[in-house]
Amino acid sequence: VRGQAPPPPPTRSSVSKSRRLKTRQTRNNKLRISLGASSGPSSESYDTRRRAHGAKATTSESNERNKSRWLDVPRVSYHGVPGAFSSLAAKKLLPDCEPVACETLELVTASVTQWSSDIAILPIQNTLEGTLHDIQDRLVSSGLHIIGEVNIPIIHCLVALPHVEKTQVKRVLSHPSALAQCSTFLKEVDAVREAVYDTAYGAKVIKSESLEDTAAIASSEAAAKYGLKVLEKNIHDKERGENIQRYLILARDPAEYDESVSYKTSLVFTLDEGPGQLFKALSVFALRDMNITKIESRPLRANPILSTDEGTKQFNYIFYLDYLGHTSELKCKQAMRHLQEITPFFKVLGSYPSHG
Repeated sequence: VRGQAPPPPPTRSSVSKSRRLKTRQTRNNKLRISLGASSGPSSESYDTRRRAHGAKATTSESNERNKSRWLDVPRVSYHGVPGAFSSLAAKKLLPDCEPVACETLELVTASVTQWSSDIAILPIQNTLEGTLHDIQDRLVSSGLHIIGEVNIPIIHCLVALPHVEKTQVKRVLSHPSALAQCSTFLKEVDAVREAVYDTAYGAKVIKSESLEDTAAIASSEAAAKYGLKVLEKNIHDKERGENIQRYLILARDPAEYDESVSYKTSLVFTLDEGPGQLFKALSVFALRDMNITKIESRPLRANPILSTDEGTKQFNYIFYLDYLGHTSELKCKQAMRHLQEITPFFKVLGSYPSHG
């Protein structure tokens, strides 16, 4: 147009920003492929919400320095120290991820909500010990979405300093769940059991404090990490079956829907007092030929006692349910609408690829 100045050439910062967005989209596509979705166009909600939280453009030099932290490699927060089973699960799901160790469960989820990591991985069920209820409750309050799951075999090892023999062990350190899963073996060892917050942390303590009369129950990877010797391998209570742990992957945004993928949906709900309330809730799924893969109840912490019409009092329960399907599918939408109408509390925790 005559009299109008030509557009200015792209600045260094705009080129850097374009490169940043392209790299981030590649990282998101890698993550989606690992979770079972196709590599189509990724949602822009990650970038939009990142900017809303105050993310600012930096120089190209700092972009290159932080590339592995924010763009190419997803950061995965987990509970424990390096060598923990959760870190092994993260590596199985995303071999190129950058694990972020957290001392508490609160820090695992907070790391994601505060943008210090991209996703979180938490154990939720074990074939020997059942559901991990503290973590299950955290799913409701964390504000994060379940976007995937992975199952890994748990191979417990008794580990100690290289020159220590099994007969010298007087104390065993490990997570309470690991100690419970190896109770038969520990009776034979006849050692004092001491609980610590993570299996690999027990191995780390033995190494850092040079504890010669102490062993830990941990992974072989933790033993290698801290320079310990494996005294005995696969020591869980074999009479109780295989030791497999299910992990959930949590993120700020829900997983994208791909019609070619089979999905599972997790949700929670409560019921009104009265006869047949649970039957009515489950009929929502039965009427639509939907497959429920898990249902579990436990007392509601906020309001544990419920008064009945007969004048008696009983526990008030919250129900955790998994079914096959995605909330974007028509029959699932209808079921969710129906369930919401007949329950006082209802929340979808996430729809995610059903293979682990």
